[in-house]
Amino acid sequence: MEGIPIGRKLDLFAHHDYDGLIATLAHMFRTTILYPDMDRRVHSEKDNDHHVLTYEDKEGDWMMVGDVPWEMFLTTVKRLKITGADKC
Repeated sequence: MEGIPIGRKLDLFAHHDYDGLIATLAHMFRTTILYPDMDRRVHSEKDNDHHVLTYEDKEGDWMMVGDVPWEMFLTTVKRLKITGADKC
């Protein structure tokens, strides 16, 4: 997460879809993570603390999580980054 100097590891294969991944990260970092399907967004205790989840693919491009099917995401993701929504 941006602003937190220590990275954390997460087993993506322990999750079955974006909802599970977003819920886990929102719980780990106590924040609200927005993603393309806004109707299913995860809420936190602080409504003003919104972030977006991006990932670096194998080619080095940064993409929004949720833009590709889950299976494709699992084969191309190299690194995740939680960024403040105001910076996107």
